[in-house]
Amino acid sequence: MQKYRSTMPMLLGLCLAGSTLAATPASAALGPTGTVFDGDYTGAMNLTANAAFGDGPNADPACVERRPSTMLIRNGNVYFQYSNWMGDVLHYRGIFDASGQMDLYHTNGDGNRSILAAQISNDVLTGYVERGACHYSVSLAKK
Repeated sequence: MQKYRSTMPMLLGLCLAGSTLAATPASAALGPTGTVFDGDYTGAMNLTANAAFGDGPNADPACVERRPSTMLIRNGNVYFQYSNWMGDVLHYRGIFDASGQMDLYHTNGDGNRSILAAQISNDVLTGYVERGACHYSVSLAKK
């Protein structure tokens, strides 16, 4: 009898948890569903303008010509990242509408936000971002 005494509270707990989950709607239990845009994307940000001190030898050193970038879309949530000139990883997050248009946001150290405006079409993201004096075009393709 001692052997069964320790399993009874556990079984009772499982029964209560099961009845609670059964009362939860399936959509709430599973969370948001995937979208046609879900997947991993890779590509780059390419410098289009350096507004700090001009182009060439007088350019702002923080404006790197090309920055490899990655993006992950899961259940309608977008996570974009790249490394800045110091090697710190910057993260942009956001969502998109049914047509694939999105605005992703990164909060800077001073509290201001940087916005990446983009569009997905035929498994390719194209967009534009301004990071201070550095202006980049963005292009990523779905893997």
